[in-house]
Amino acid sequence: MTSAGLNKLGVLIFLAVFPGCVAAQANQAASNCSSSEVVLQRYIDVVGGKAVFDVQSREMTAAESNSFGSVTEHYTYKLKWKAPNKITSGSTPYLFNTIPVSYPNGTFIFDGEGWSDFDRRKSRNEEREPERVRELRHKYPYNEDPYFMELRVVADPLMMTRANELYASLELDTESNDQQGLCVLRGNGIGKYGFTRHDLLFFDAKTGFLKTWQVGIQHKWYAFEFNDYRKVDSVMFPFSVYFDFYDATFRYTSVVQNKPLDDSAFAERPARP
Repeated sequence: MTSAGLNKLGVLIFLAVFPGCVAAQANQAASNCSSSEVVLQRYIDVVGGKAVFDVQSREMTAAESNSFGSVTEHYTYKLKWKAPNKITSGSTPYLFNTIPVSYPNGTFIFDGEGWSDFDRRKSRNEEREPERVRELRHKYPYNEDPYFMELRVVADPLMMTRANELYASLELDTESNDQQGLCVLRGNGIGKYGFTRHDLLFFDAKTGFLKTWQVGIQHKWYAFEFNDYRKVDSVMFPFSVYFDFYDATFRYTSVVQNKPLDDSAFAERPARP
């Protein structure tokens, strides 16, 4: 057979096989997005399965840059997380946004029930809201003020493995699931004033990883983006987290898991007189 004939034969074979490949890929994507239970379990499995829930603490360092104002700022964050939801978050700035310095910018503590001020002291701002509002704000991170929500997510970027605890229900978002390559879940949550709220979780249909968590803040949509998943021990950890509310990117430079952390590290000092 001539080379021209072979080329024609190759084209015919490609045309015969290609539709089948496309159909198979489409069927696989549809299967991966078949239900909220399937999507969430694939995410849990791909980031480590049971190993994710065996992690009881993390210490992290992250380089952060943001453009919330007119000038880009740079900070180094030191973060601690202890299951299920205690965190400390301290930051140090860069001199002239170029040279990292050693003096602290302050450290916030979340003891599982409330926030400290930047100096680790009990915050009087917590007393200004009704108790029920405070409970719903701190129980569900999507109810936090944007900065504290950012700290909760950056200290625990795999929190959506516990999405069933954070949302009253999860369901496939049929309006958004036509986005190619994504499985989209709608999280039906409880707002801090008791109303129902709805957020969106976007998962990569092929890999199963959570890509974006879209949340309603101040009557607008904002999003956390999770990228650069890498293995830490038996867990796949997103080494890049972006929050578009502040145009802030956190790039982790160190992640240490299951190092014993005493509860005293998450204890607030008394409020100032």
